[in-house]
Amino acid sequence: MIETLPWEEVAGDPDKYIELLEEREVELQRDLFKVRQELRLVRQVQKQMQIANEWRSTGIPEQRQPDTDSDNTETTPAASGFQAVPRKTRIMRLMAQDPLRRWKALEVANALNEADKIKSVRVAADELAKSGSLIKLPNAFYQYAPSQQP
Repeated sequence: MIETLPWEEVAGDPDKYIELLEEREVELQRDLFKVRQELRLVRQVQKQMQIANEWRSTGIPEQRQPDTDSDNTETTPAASGFQAVPRKTRIMRLMAQDPLRRWKALEVANALNEADKIKSVRVAADELAKSGSLIKLPNAFYQYAPSQQP
C-alpha cells in the first residue's frame, strides 16, 4: 500500500493521509485479533484431535495416582493401587506408641514428616481431642487417650 500512495498529494495534505492510514491500522489490528483468536481455537481443536488419535492407538490412559514414593505419607494397599493413610490415623498410631508422653503439635508434625503442614496437624489433633481420642492439656499439649472398654 505504501508503494501506491500518491506522494505528491501526501506532500500537499499529510493530515488527510495520516488519518486514513491510522483508520486502516485500526482495521488491521481488529482483523489480526480475530485471526489470532481463530488460530488459537484451531490449535485447540488440533490438540484434541491428536489426543483422540493417541487414545485410539494406545488406549485411554489410567487416571493419575498420587505420588506413592513420597516420604510424607504412609500407604496401605487397596483394591485399586495405593491409598494414603489419613492424617488422624497416623497421629493416633504415633501417639499410641507412648501413651503417657505429652506432645506439642509441632512435635507430632515433625514425627510425621509434615512440619510444613503444622496447621493441618493441629486441626486434626484438636478434632481428635473433641472426639475423645486424644486429651488436650493446658499449654496446647496433646496426650493419647486410651479407649475405655468395659
